[in-house]
Amino acid sequence: MKYTGKNHIILIGWSAKSILAIEEIVKSDKKIDIVIIDDVEKVPIMAERLFYVRGNASDEKTLLDANLPKATGVIIFADQITQDNYARKDPLLVDGKTLLIATAITTIEERYHKSIHVTAEVIHQNHIPLFKHVKVDEFIPTEEMISHAAVRSLFSHGVTHMFSELMSTQYEEAMYEIPKQPEWLTYRDAFFDLLGKGATLVADRGDLQINQKLDDKIPEDAQLFVICDKDTLDQLNKNKIQ
Repeated sequence: MKYTGKNHIILIGWSAKSILAIEEIVKSDKKIDIVIIDDVEKVPIMAERLFYVRGNASDEKTLLDANLPKATGVIIFADQITQDNYARKDPLLVDGKTLLIATAITTIEERYHKSIHVTAEVIHQNHIPLFKHVKVDEFIPTEEMISHAAVRSLFSHGVTHMFSELMSTQYEEAMYEIPKQPEWLTYRDAFFDLLGKGATLVADRGDLQINQKLDDKIPEDAQLFVICDKDTLDQLNKNKIQ
C-alpha cells in the first residue's frame, strides 16, 4: 500500500527494537502516524495510526510509497536478520545495508529539496565515517553504547537507571528539546528562568558544558535541552504560544 499522509515517522526494519520504538513514539505523541518499511510478507502488527509499506528500503520507489518527502523523521534500524546471520563473518554487511538506505534517502531529499531528520543505528562506531557523503543527522552506535553503559555501571552504580529515565518518556522526568526564547540573551538567563519554572537546562546540542559558560551569549541556532517532567514541558510550550 501507499501512505499518503504527512508529518509522520518512518521506521525502517522490523524487530523487537521497532516495537519498543513504536511504544515510545505513542507515549510521546498519540496523534502521529507511524509507517513501517520492511520486506516481511504479513503486516507485523495492526494498530491505529500504524501503517506498513512492504519493500526494499534502499529502493526509491519504496521510500516514495512511504511518502518520505513529507515525513517528519526516519529511524533506520540495523537489519536484524543480517546482523544475526552474517555480522560475525563480515560486520560491514549490516552497516553497509544501512548506508545504502541512507544514500537512497539523501537522494530523495536532494531531489525534492526537503530536509528530513534521519537517525541511523550502526553496529560499529568506526563505520560512521563511511556515511560522510550522505545526510544522517544522528548515529546510534549499538555495540559501543552497550559497552560504555556496562562499564559505567560498574564504576557508577545505578547510572544506567539514570540514562533510561532521561531517554524514555515512561518515567516522570525526561530530557526534552525546547526553543530559545527572545528574552534569553545568555545561558545564565535561560538557566535561571527555566530553573524557576521547574526545568534544568543541561545542554546546547551536544555541549554539556553549559554550567561553565553561563555568561556566554546563546547563538540564534541553539538547540537547548532541559530535564523536566511532562507537565512542566507542557507549561513551557503553553507560555511560548502565549
